[in-house]
Amino acid sequence: MSPRTRLSLLALASAGFLASALPAVAAEPLPHSLQIWDNAARAAIPLPLKIWLAFLALTFAASLFFVRRHPAARWAAGGFLLSHLVVAAIEFATDVRVGVVSLAHVVCWTPALVMLVRELPTTSVETRYGLWCRVLIGVIAVAFVFDLRDAGMFLYYRITGHPGLA
Repeated sequence: MSPRTRLSLLALASAGFLASALPAVAAEPLPHSLQIWDNAARAAIPLPLKIWLAFLALTFAASLFFVRRHPAARWAAGGFLLSHLVVAAIEFATDVRVGVVSLAHVVCWTPALVMLVRELPTTSVETRYGLWCRVLIGVIAVAFVFDLRDAGMFLYYRITGHPGLA
């Protein structure tokens, strides 16, 4: 099969995939950042995302190995715990939106990210702590790609008075 034929088949398959996804997107009643984040939503997320979230949680949990000697690890552990306590407290009182969860992540994890990045030049990747720093920076960076988008959209919809928040 020629490269041109392969490219055409890939384009056709991609178009088919996108076309099959369109009805689901069109049927979505609320923007993603305004959707309710509850047990049903958590149960419905795809397996690859569940695996990612487990890796994220384990990476943050690994901070407990370093909290005695490294302030950045204390900030990581505290920020992770605080973000979940904030969301749990809100969830106890009312429905939690995806954007609120994202906003909690951004607010609570940013101090740890700043400290980790500042410590990076003085830590060696050959140490366990240095390796963990780099992995957690990567994990937070990937999470923030989505969290910043969802938090920003939530705030935008909150300020402009989206009917989904009524």
